[in-house]
Amino acid sequence: MKIGTIGTGVIVDRMIQAVNMTDHMSIEAVYSRSEQKACEYAKKHGVKKYYWNLDEMLNDPEIDTIYVASPNSLHYSQSKKAILAKKNVINEKPFTPTLKECIELFELAKENNVFIFEAITTIHLPNYALVKEHLKDCGELKFVQCNFSQYSSRYGKYKNHEQTNAFDPAFNGGALMDINVYCIHFVTGIFGKPESVSYIANRGYNGIDTSGILIMRYPGFIATCVGAKDSSSENHVYIQGDQGTIRVFGSSCGVCSHVEFIPPKKDMIGKKDVSNTLNIGIEQIMHMTYECAEFERITRLNDIEAYEKLCDQTRLVVSILEQCSKGE
Repeated sequence: MKIGTIGTGVIVDRMIQAVNMTDHMSIEAVYSRSEQKACEYAKKHGVKKYYWNLDEMLNDPEIDTIYVASPNSLHYSQSKKAILAKKNVINEKPFTPTLKECIELFELAKENNVFIFEAITTIHLPNYALVKEHLKDCGELKFVQCNFSQYSSRYGKYKNHEQTNAFDPAFNGGALMDINVYCIHFVTGIFGKPESVSYIANRGYNGIDTSGILIMRYPGFIATCVGAKDSSSENHVYIQGDQGTIRVFGSSCGVCSHVEFIPPKKDMIGKKDVSNTLNIGIEQIMHMTYECAEFERITRLNDIEAYEKLCDQTRLVVSILEQCSKGE
């Protein structure tokens, strides 16, 4: 895959690092609306070509894939433009704000014989697969708790009514779309479609959700997904059952750095004892490399079955985001 990137934020820095660590992938060009910024960004990463006209990059025959990491509100339009230019697309989360747009992008990709992927790291991680393998050890599930809370560097400006993209409804900002999407992917990637969903949010002066709790009900247990841009917490997941608990560190933000199984302490009420805690995870490399490797493999081998599973996962998450963003 020969990639052209859209965006110059930290997430693009990390994607370029991941691509450089992945076989059969390379960064061919970068794009920014500013010529100076595009030039500086290309030099920063040792990329030969840079563009400040998107159409020119999309017409570059040496590029077959576009990585879209622009503001959330541009994901749909720029992905669509890339697909119509016969390019594969890696589209950052949130994929689209509506299911209608999501379905349209998948249909257009099929018509143009290209792939479009959602860049969500969690579901591709080896430690995430190990969580699935050890679910049976938990017995009957009771609760799943996910928390991704990260105080935004832009929240101070927002409190002073200086609106930025991160807290602007017109740019699909807010905690649900920008942060809690990771938690939703974690839960639905394991348990599938919930029976019901509801979203309770702390909202700012312009109606944006600065933090919130998404509740998903499954047969026999409840999953809660906390996302916050107005406060911070340890990013974690707990999967609680009557025979034990799986604890995953960094899981809700797409890293899954460490996985533990904690047996029940029936006789340890009010006491702390972690002596029986078992490490069931592995040491992973840079987390974004796993999604890159899978996107490249699917594209090279034309693995339609694996691709359709990813499409189904994205459609489900987008449908939940849309439902909750409407307050349904």
